[in-house]
Amino acid sequence: MIKLYKNKTFFNLLNVLIVIVAFMLFVFPNSFRNIKLPFLLLFFIVGLSQIHKIERVVVFSLLLSLMITIIYLVIGVNKSKDPMEALSQVLIVYAFTPIMWTVIMNYCFEKFPLPKIIRYLNIYMVLGCISVFVAIWLFMNGKRQILELIIEDPNMTFTKKGIVEMKLFVYGSLIFFIPAFIQIQKIFPRKILFFVILLLTISTAIVSGRSALLLSVFLGLFFYVMINASFEIVKYIFLGLLLAVLLFFILNSYGVNVFNVLEGFYDKLFGGGDKVRAEQTDALIKGINRNIFGAGHGVGVDYIRSKKFPWRYENVPFAIIFRVGLFGFLIYSIPFLYSVYKYVTLKSRNPYDHYMLVGFISMLVATFTNPYLESFEFNIFYVIPFIYFVKRDKIFNEKNSLLH
Repeated sequence: MIKLYKNKTFFNLLNVLIVIVAFMLFVFPNSFRNIKLPFLLLFFIVGLSQIHKIERVVVFSLLLSLMITIIYLVIGVNKSKDPMEALSQVLIVYAFTPIMWTVIMNYCFEKFPLPKIIRYLNIYMVLGCISVFVAIWLFMNGKRQILELIIEDPNMTFTKKGIVEMKLFVYGSLIFFIPAFIQIQKIFPRKILFFVILLLTISTAIVSGRSALLLSVFLGLFFYVMINASFEIVKYIFLGLLLAVLLFFILNSYGVNVFNVLEGFYDKLFGGGDKVRAEQTDALIKGINRNIFGAGHGVGVDYIRSKKFPWRYENVPFAIIFRVGLFGFLIYSIPFLYSVYKYVTLKSRNPYDHYMLVGFISMLVATFTNPYLESFEFNIFYVIPFIYFVKRDKIFNEKNSLLH
């Protein structure tokens, strides 16, 4: 009886720790790693001890991915400009991290009801949005030392065009969360609260000035309209226009020029406004043509984007094809390919399915302009939808995870 009580106490404490660490993970990614890592290792160990079953497709994906990683690490490490750093980085990002997140997320989906998981992810999204405005306020009020706790060398510019430019890692989390959140409108318990939160998220995307985050919002809205095409959608479009007008006046009162932000977004997306990324993509394509079977992990092309990690590039898909070839790229893509296959073959889809798929697609689209998935924190967004779709049938066959 005492042993049972102790176990219950331990798992209650563990649940609290998961909530706290997840807050740091999603709201302050790439920060407080010395605090997060020990707890993540604890969750990993607990997850291993609680495993009853890991589905074959997950094991298959991890084993093939590990095999490709080791093969191309052997091929590339001796050609790397920094072999030891490349060895450690590749093993962490492509070997250990996917296994760690798979075990942890397998545990979470086994132990917690799906609506509760999504509820907490929505809370982290809201806190992440708020953190953007707090960070801007802190910088503008001379409290840079506080920002230094979460950002290395914090900096912010407010251009003459009314565009805020500030480096914040939380944008990566929001690229997954915001378009995913839009898909659960129908099952969100309070409709007014949903639109208030939506207003906050769109405001954050505009204020951020980040093209990838703005694009994620458009992707989320486009997908929502596509899967909910009906006369009812006219009502929401009208409401959306009202929110847009309100948003314009709110942001304009703080000096943020919405039209200039959108113009900058359009220029980057369609006008080739970002020459640096275009140049590195061109260099990667040339590198792929010279190494059709893959140059190896830890190897870069002639174009150097990062002096610290000369094999890393913001265009991750092309960089991966350059390193491990098209076959290796497909192996690494198994989680996404399986998730899409599962989604397409479902006889009946629900908002949670849309949530996971749209968040997944949005994050992957963002990897063409930012190496998010090569950070161990952001790699979790590659695992969450995969484990969800793997366990999807089981989740909705259990009474505690229905659409309530």
